[in-house]
Amino acid sequence: MSTKRSKVEDIERIATKAQRGEDVSEHFTGEHVAKQRVDLDLPLRLLRMIDEECKLVGITRQAWIKMACDERLRQVQTSRNASKVA
Repeated sequence: MSTKRSKVEDIERIATKAQRGEDVSEHFTGEHVAKQRVDLDLPLRLLRMIDEECKLVGITRQAWIKMACDERLRQVQTSRNASKVA
């Protein structure tokens, strides 16, 4: 239990330093990616279509949704970058 408390205290100490504007980059190795859970309501028809794709590709629904979002955002960014150049 004291190890868990120690980790919490370390996190709070780092957060306090960051709030003061101090450099805390040494504490971040890039090993862990921040995540946030979201709830998403989708039409059943769309979920069934996603599930069919998941079966074909052999990945989970969650992985497919992440992949689809990533692909779409890359398309949007590429399109925006191209329109800025033109």
